[in-house]
Order: sequence, then structure tokens, then C-alpha cells
Amino acid sequence: MSTVNARCLMCGKSYAVPEDHKDYKKMESQGNAATFICDFCSNKVRHESDEQKKPKKPM
Repeated sequence: MSTVNARCLMCGKSYAVPEDHKDYKKMESQGNAATFICDFCSNKVRHESDEQKKPKKPM
């Protein structure tokens, strides 16, 4: 199984992305400057947006 080295746009970590990743073909065509958003960062952003949608507790 081949991999592509890509950097997360949010945290800056480098990852070896395997062939079965959903964005593999897009990153393969980008070449050395392959970028994507890692699972940790995407889950973090989703959690923060869900927290923003919750109603505020009265004081």
C-alpha cells in the first residue's frame, strides 16, 4: 500500500496518508505540497461548532 506525505493545514503535523483515505487522489496530484485537514483537527472544529450552537445556561 502506498502513502502520500501530507501536512495538516491547521496543526502543521506531517502525516503519511494511505491509499484508502478519502482525499488520497487529490493529494497525490498535488505532489510535494500536499495539504489536508487531519481527523483530530476536523473533529475539534466540529466539536467547537456544536458547542456554539448549544443554548446558553442562565445564570
